[in-house]
Amino acid sequence: MRLAFYLRLLLLLALLALFTGLIVWLIQSFLELYYATRYHPLLGGLLVGVLTLLLVVFLAASVYYLFLFGRASSSPTQRLPRLASPTTPAEKWEAARRNLAQLEAQVAQIQDQVARAALAERSARLAQQLAQPQLKVVVFGTGSSGKTSLVNALLGRPVGAVGATLGTTQAVAVYDWNLPGILHPVKIVDCPGILEIGPAGAMREEEAQAQAQAAELLLVVVDGDLRQSELEPLRRLLTLGKRALLVLNKIDLYTPEEQQLLLQRLRERVYPLIQPEDVLPAAANPAPVRLGSQTWQPQPEVAAVRDRVQAVLYAEGRSLALDNALLQSQQLGEEAKRILQAQLRRQAEEVVDRFQWIVTGVVFANPIPALDLLAIAAINAQMVVELGSLYGCKMNLQQGRELALSLAKTLAGLGLVEGAIQLTTGILATVAEVSVVGFWLTAPIQAASAGYLTRIAGKSFIEYFQRNQSWGEGGMQAVVKAQVESAQKSGWLREFVRQAWERVFRFR
Repeated sequence: MRLAFYLRLLLLLALLALFTGLIVWLIQSFLELYYATRYHPLLGGLLVGVLTLLLVVFLAASVYYLFLFGRASSSPTQRLPRLASPTTPAEKWEAARRNLAQLEAQVAQIQDQVARAALAERSARLAQQLAQPQLKVVVFGTGSSGKTSLVNALLGRPVGAVGATLGTTQAVAVYDWNLPGILHPVKIVDCPGILEIGPAGAMREEEAQAQAQAAELLLVVVDGDLRQSELEPLRRLLTLGKRALLVLNKIDLYTPEEQQLLLQRLRERVYPLIQPEDVLPAAANPAPVRLGSQTWQPQPEVAAVRDRVQAVLYAEGRSLALDNALLQSQQLGEEAKRILQAQLRRQAEEVVDRFQWIVTGVVFANPIPALDLLAIAAINAQMVVELGSLYGCKMNLQQGRELALSLAKTLAGLGLVEGAIQLTTGILATVAEVSVVGFWLTAPIQAASAGYLTRIAGKSFIEYFQRNQSWGEGGMQAVVKAQVESAQKSGWLREFVRQAWERVFRFR
C-alpha cells in the first residue's frame, strides 16, 4: 500500500510539472500575441480573458484531483466501506442471537409440519447451547485409524469396542470428559469412520460429517501419511472455520526416524490450515511387546494429545463455542431459507398448473384462430400478477400484460408455436387413437398447444421472479429454451395431453 501511494504521488508531481510547463508556454504565447495586437485593445482584452479562463479551469481541476487523491490514499476501510464480521465475543454472541431470532420467523412460515418441528427443535437446542455453552470434541477420521482406541485412552477407561476391521464403530457415541481447568465436562464424540464403501458406509460418513460440523474442536486421526481422499473432507471442515488437531496414531509401529519423517510430512501437507504445533503423535493402543517368554502391554501414549486439547479449550474454549454457535445459526438459517424457497416454488408451480388448465379449457371452448399468442398472453397476465405477488413483487394487471406480451413475442420468435402444434398433434393422435388429419387445427390441438405454451411461459416467469426480476445473462430466450428442454426431457407434454383428453376433450 505504501509503495502504491508513493507511485501515485510521483505521478501527480509529474503531471503538475507538465501542466505548469504548458501554462508557462501558453502565457508566453499569449503575451507575444498581446504585444502583436497591442494596437487593437478589443482583441488584446479577449486574449487576456481566454487566458484567465484557462487558468481558472486548471486550478479547479487540480484542486478536484487532489481531493480525490486524498480520499483514494486513505485506509482500505474508508475506501471500501463494508460490514465487518463479528470478532469480539460480544459481537459473536449478538450475531448468533440475531440469527436465531430471524430463524424463528422463518420457521413460522414453513408449512411442512415435520420440517418445521425439526428446525424448531434444533433452534431450541442451539439457543440452549448459546445460553449455557458446553464444549464438544469430535474424534474424526477413517475407519480403523484408531479413533475409538484414542477415546478410550484419553478417558482412561474402555468405553467403546475396538477392532482391526473397517466399520467397527457403527454409531455415534458421546462421553463426558473431565479436564483440569475446564469448568464443565467436555463432550467427546466417537464417530463412525469416513470413506467406507457401500450405502451403509455412506450413511455413517454423513453422520460423522454432521457431528464434525457441530464440534468446537476436531481430533482428526490418521495412522500414516494423509491421503488426498482424507485431505479433502478435512479441508472442507477447516474451510468452515473449524479448529482441528491432527493426531498421528499408532506411532509404535514406526521407528523414531520414521515417526519424525511422518510428522514433518503431515505438518507440511496441512499447513497453513493446521499449525505445526497442532500435529501430534499418539499410540492409543500400542501393540504388545514380547520379551522372551513374557508379553508386555505398553501403556497408551496420548499425553501430548490430552495436554494440547486442554490448552486449546482453556485458552480458546469460549471463543470456539461462540464461533460454533454462530456457524450453526447461519447454517440453520440457510436450511430454513432453502425449505421456504422450495415451498414458494411449489406454490408458484400450483399457480402455473391452474392457469395452464384455465387456458386449455378456454381455448378448447373458443378455439383461437392460428393460435394467437397475443390472446393467450392476455389470459396469462393474471398469472404473472399472481406469481409476482407470491415473490413479493406487487404489479398491476397492465404490468402483467406487458410482461406476458413480451414473453409471447419471444415464444413466437423461437418458433415454439409451430413446434407445439406439431408435438401436440402427434401425441394427441396416439392418446386418442384417431387420425391426425381429422384433428389438424381442431379445438383439442389448439387447446393442448395453448396449455403447453402457458406452462413454458409460467415456468419461465418463476425463474424471472426467483432471480429478483432478472432474466440473467442469457436473457429471456435462454430461460425459455431451458424450460422447453426440461419439459421435453421429463415427458410432461405427453402426460398433459393424456390428462386433457380424459378431463376435457373427450366430453365435448
